[in-house]
Amino acid sequence: MTISKPLSARQAQNYHKTEFVSKEQNYWSQRGEIAGEWQGRMAADFGLAGAVAAEDFARLSQGQNPQTGEQLVRQRASYTYKDGDGITIKTMEHRAGWDATFSAPKSVSLTALVGGDHRVREAHREAVRTALEHLESYTMARIGGNHPAEATGRFVAAKFEHDTARPVDGYAAPQLHTHAVVFNMTRRDTGEYRALQPQDLFASQQFATAIYQSELTYRLRQLGYEITAGRSGAPEIQGYTQDYLDASSPRSQQIREYLERTGRNGNEAAEIAAHSTRDRKEIHSLKDVMAAHRKLAAQYGNQPEAVVRAAQERVRHQEQRTPDSHQKVREAVSFARDRNFEREAVVDERTLVRDALRRGMGEITYAQVRSSLAARLASGEFREIDNARHLPGKRLTTARVIEAEGDVIRRMQEGKNRVEPLMAQHAAAADSQQHSFLNRAQRTTIQEVLSSPDRIQGIQGYAGSGKTTVLSALRETIEAQGYELHGLAPTSRAARQLNEAGIRTQTLQGFLAARPPSAGIDGERYYYFIDESSLASTRQMRDFLSRLSPGDRVLLIGDTRQHQSVEAGRSFEQLQEAGMRTVKLDEIIRQKDPALKSAVEMLAHGQAASAIIELKRQGRVQEIPDRQERIQTVARSYVEFPDSTLIVSPDNASRRELNAAVRVELRANGVLSGEDHPFQVLIQRQDMTGADRTWASHYEPGEVIRYSRGSKAAGIDAGSYAVVVAVDSTNNLLTVQKEQAESVTYDPRRLTGVSVYRESTLEFAVGDRIQFTAPNKKLGVANRDIAVMESISPDGRMNARLDDSRQIEFNAAEHRHFDHGYAVTSHSAQGLTAERVLIHTDTSVHPDLLNARFAYVAVSRASHEATVYTNHATRLAQQLGTEVTKTAALEFNQVVSDGQGIRMH
Repeated sequence: MTISKPLSARQAQNYHKTEFVSKEQNYWSQRGEIAGEWQGRMAADFGLAGAVAAEDFARLSQGQNPQTGEQLVRQRASYTYKDGDGITIKTMEHRAGWDATFSAPKSVSLTALVGGDHRVREAHREAVRTALEHLESYTMARIGGNHPAEATGRFVAAKFEHDTARPVDGYAAPQLHTHAVVFNMTRRDTGEYRALQPQDLFASQQFATAIYQSELTYRLRQLGYEITAGRSGAPEIQGYTQDYLDASSPRSQQIREYLERTGRNGNEAAEIAAHSTRDRKEIHSLKDVMAAHRKLAAQYGNQPEAVVRAAQERVRHQEQRTPDSHQKVREAVSFARDRNFEREAVVDERTLVRDALRRGMGEITYAQVRSSLAARLASGEFREIDNARHLPGKRLTTARVIEAEGDVIRRMQEGKNRVEPLMAQHAAAADSQQHSFLNRAQRTTIQEVLSSPDRIQGIQGYAGSGKTTVLSALRETIEAQGYELHGLAPTSRAARQLNEAGIRTQTLQGFLAARPPSAGIDGERYYYFIDESSLASTRQMRDFLSRLSPGDRVLLIGDTRQHQSVEAGRSFEQLQEAGMRTVKLDEIIRQKDPALKSAVEMLAHGQAASAIIELKRQGRVQEIPDRQERIQTVARSYVEFPDSTLIVSPDNASRRELNAAVRVELRANGVLSGEDHPFQVLIQRQDMTGADRTWASHYEPGEVIRYSRGSKAAGIDAGSYAVVVAVDSTNNLLTVQKEQAESVTYDPRRLTGVSVYRESTLEFAVGDRIQFTAPNKKLGVANRDIAVMESISPDGRMNARLDDSRQIEFNAAEHRHFDHGYAVTSHSAQGLTAERVLIHTDTSVHPDLLNARFAYVAVSRASHEATVYTNHATRLAQQLGTEVTKTAALEFNQVVSDGQGIRMH
C-alpha cells in the first residue's frame, strides 16, 4: 500500500471526476463509469453505503457532512509565518484526504485479468477490505494547540477499483489496484468532528500492506495457487517467467529507469518519478485493451491460462495443504519478537504484527496473529508499556528486556558509595593540576573521577572536548594505585585510538567473547575504561558488568547526543538517568573558529534547528535544489583541498554518488592519472537482523555469506566465505558454494554467526582514497579506517598508506571489504577529525538517517571549516530538529541510591 501526499479539496474532486470514475478521461476499464464503494465506521454514521455519489465525495473533501452539507471540519487557507527560530513556515490549505492505493502483485493481476479468474479479483477485494478495516482502528484525531492527538479508530473512505496501469508507449498493462481515498475527518467519542492526525496513517502503511498481502495470499492458496516471494518480497503466483512479468510491467520499468538516471531513491523520489514519467492519457476500448494483453501473453506462451488451469486442477484432484497453523503462528510471532527486540527495547504492536504476517505469509491470518499476541501478553512474555505518547495501539516490550535493563541499573546502584576513592579530594585536585596542558573542564573531570566513591561512574563528554586526552592523563595515576588498566570500545577504530593513547584496549565484543562470566582472577584489580559507551547496547553492557570481579572499577565515557548502538538499548544514557555519578566534560577544544564552535555547542545542547540557522547566518549553508548540481558542487569543493577534507552524507546511496563525483573531478584535475582497476568488493546487507538471517527467503542467489563461527556438521570453517546458489523458501533451506567449489545445503536456523554481503564491482586507481568496511587483525586495520592506494599490481595486490602513516599490503581477492573513502556516513565519521568537512543533505532522506544526531556528529568533525549543502535550508532546519533515540523499557528517577527507583513507563 502506498499513501499519497495530502490532496486539496480541488485536487480530490478533480481526481474523482477525471481518474477515479470517468470512462472518457480514464485509462482504466471501459465497462462504464466506475461506481466506487464506501468503507469505514463513519460511512455507516453518515448513512453512506454502496456506490459513491459525486456530491457526497465533494462534500466530504471539503470537511462537510455528506447528507446535510454542514461544515464539520474547519477549512483553512494557506498562510506563511515565522516560528521561534526564525524559520519561515508555509501551511497548506485544507487537506481533503489521502489516496491509499493497494496494488496487486503483477502475477495476481495477470491471473485475474488475462487469465480470467474472477475469484482472484474477489480475493483482492476482500484483502483490501480487511486491510482498510484494521488500518481504520489506528485513526487519530488532531486536537490542536499543545494537546496530543487522540485515538478515535474511525474514518470514512471511498474505494475505486481499477485494472490497468497508466500507459507506456500506448500500452496499458494489466494492473489490478484499488484507490481508497481516506477523508480528512474523524469523530471523537464526545461526538465532536476533527481533522485526522496523518502521522499514524503513514506509520500504519507497512502494517496495512502486510495485512493485505497476507490475506490475499491466504485466499489465493485456498483457490489452489502456489505462492512464492517475488523480487520485492511481495507474494507472487508461481508459474510465470520473470521475462513475462517484466514485459507486463513497463510502467515500473519506466519509473526505475528514471530513478537510476536521476540518482534518486526513496518513496518521495518514486512519487516524483511517477508524476514525471506519465504518458498522455489515451482512450482505449475494452476490446483493444484485452487484445493487447492477449497478444503479449501469446508471445510468452499464454502463461496466465496455464496458471489458472493448474490451480483448478489442484483444487479438483488434490487435498489442500493444511499446515499446523498453531505451530506456524507460534513460529511467526517468535520471529517477529526476535527480529524487532534485537534492535529496540520497545516495539509498536503494528510492527510485530507486520513481521509475523510476513513470516507466515499465506499460512496464517491476521486474527491468528492477534490471538497469539494476546495470549503471550497474558502469559507475561510481552509487557505493555504505558502509552505516554497517546498512540492508538499498544507499545510492547518483553520480560527479558526489562530484566536486562534492570540488571544493568542494579549493578550500577549497588556500587554507589561502596569503594574507597582512589584519592581524597585535595589529592585529586593536586594531581589534576600537574597536567599543565589540560583545560579547566578536563582538570575537573580528572579530580571527580579520582575522588569518586562509586564503583561505576561516567564521563559525559561533548564531541571534541578532549576525552582521550583526559583518559591518557588518568592512566598513570590509576596504575599507580595498583589497578590493571584495560580499555574497551564498541568499535575497532575507537579501540585503536585508545591504544594509541597508551591504554591497552580491545573491542568490547572481543572481550565478551574471550572472557566468560565470573572469570575474574582473585587478587587482581582491573580498572576498565569503556570509550564510546553510547554505542554499547543493553545486552553488551549487561554481559560486561556480569564479568566484573569484586575489586574491579568501571569508567564509562561517551556522549548521549552522538550515535547510539545498532542493537537495542541506550544503557549509557539510561545509567545517567538512573543516578550514575557522571561528570560533564563540556569545554569544546576541536573547533578553532569561534563562530563554528558556537554552532557545535548548540548541537551539543540539542539545539539542531538553531545551529543550522546560525550556520546559514555564517554563510556555511548552501541551498542547491538540483541533486546532481549539488553533488557536483560538493565534489568540486572537495578537490580544492583533498588532503584535509572529509565529506559526510546521511545515506549510502548519496555517499556512493559523491564518491563517484569526486573521482571524476580528481581525474579532471590529474590527481588520479593511472589506470582504473575493477575489483569485486563486498557490501554488507545492513537491513538483515539475526532473525532475518535464519529465514531462507531473505537471501538471494549470488549473495556472499561469511561464517564467523563455522559448522562442523556442514563442513564450513570459521572465517570462510560461500556464495548462495539456491534458496528453498518452502523448506527454509539454503544451498551455498564454498570457496573450494563444493556445495552444501543447510537450514539457516541451524547456523548462526553469519554476515551477508552483496558483490559490487568498483574501480580503483593509484591515489584513490579508500575506506575499509571490516576489521582485519592481520593487516592491523580497523573497520572504517581510511587509506590511500599507493600501488596496484596486475595480480590484485595493493599497497596502501593508512591515515596514521602505516603501510599495508593486501590482496583484493582475499580482503574484499573496502570501498571508496572520499565520502562517508556520519556513523563512519564518528571519531574522526578533519580541517574541512563538507556535509551533504537532502530532506527526502528518512529522519532515521537525517536528524539531530547526524547534524551533531557531522558538523563537529570539522576543526576549521564546515559547509552544509542542501536542497532546502528551511526544511532541513526543521528535519534536523528531529530527535531520534533508542527506546527503553524502564525509566528512572533522576537520583536513586537504594535500587528502588526502577519503574516501567
